[in-house]
Amino acid sequence: MNVKIQTHHVHVTEALERLINRNAKKIQKILPTFASEDLDLHVTLEKLPRGPQYHTVLVLTMPQSTIRVEEMKKNPAPCVLGAFAELVRRIKKFKSQLNRERFWSRESLPSAETPSVETTRELENAINHNLDQVEQYIQRELYHHSVMNGIPAGLLESHAVLDEVFLEVSSKVSSRPENIPLQQWMFHIARSVVLNRIKSIQSTSDESHVEERVPEASQWEDEEQNFHQPDEVLHLEDLIRDERSVTPEELLVREETQEKLHNSVAQLPSSIRESFVLFCLEGFNSDEVAMIAGKDPGEVLRDVEQARQELHQKMD
Repeated sequence: MNVKIQTHHVHVTEALERLINRNAKKIQKILPTFASEDLDLHVTLEKLPRGPQYHTVLVLTMPQSTIRVEEMKKNPAPCVLGAFAELVRRIKKFKSQLNRERFWSRESLPSAETPSVETTRELENAINHNLDQVEQYIQRELYHHSVMNGIPAGLLESHAVLDEVFLEVSSKVSSRPENIPLQQWMFHIARSVVLNRIKSIQSTSDESHVEERVPEASQWEDEEQNFHQPDEVLHLEDLIRDERSVTPEELLVREETQEKLHNSVAQLPSSIRESFVLFCLEGFNSDEVAMIAGKDPGEVLRDVEQARQELHQKMD
């Protein structure tokens, strides 16, 4: 990706430049279908003349498409991060719309009768509404399994898993059990697809060969993690209490702390980690988690409590 940084009345420190380049790499990773030389990212950061206010504009140019986002904050570093967060959201929405429109334009619902255009559109909207959250769950699960099972980066691609989940949900929606809401059903399918992918890799790979290819921790540093980190669940100190005083160095420390937290979650026993992720990070209640994972609600709550205790011990 070609990155150009332009500033007005702002000094770009080495840490701030690292922060920009780090997030630019993340943008590149979520656009794997485009060659690096075909992507241009223009970053403009300026200090407004009135008050302690900063303005960031990101313009991402792709073949046949351009996305522009902007952000205003009282500190340059959070301003840049806020703009990148919005750019990621816009890119995911763009990709989702493109892929789903292709599907709905050529497929019909599996029904005895041809569905009306209104029915098809309502179903499309309902499925698309949950895809972002399902994608975050998939990315989190793939990362956890990669860490715990020593699966090299590159063998598990979240966008391919998401496409498989989408196709299965869309093709089987008419046979969805009546007692399970669409959102929980989509997570149930995502869980099954991820587990099947892991089993397939483990069954076709020689263990000694896989061990030789396990990446060092440093190789995971720049891996994109487009999912919420569990810092709020662990009630840790917020490293960014005052936007007026936060520095790029502090933001980098925060990202490293979040990575450590997520690695700790990945190292939990799989049975309790699953309940913890769905309950604490995805926001489902114990009954909904039980429905997704096929557990008893009481077992889910016990898993969550055990996971909390183990995580606190790891982070002390």
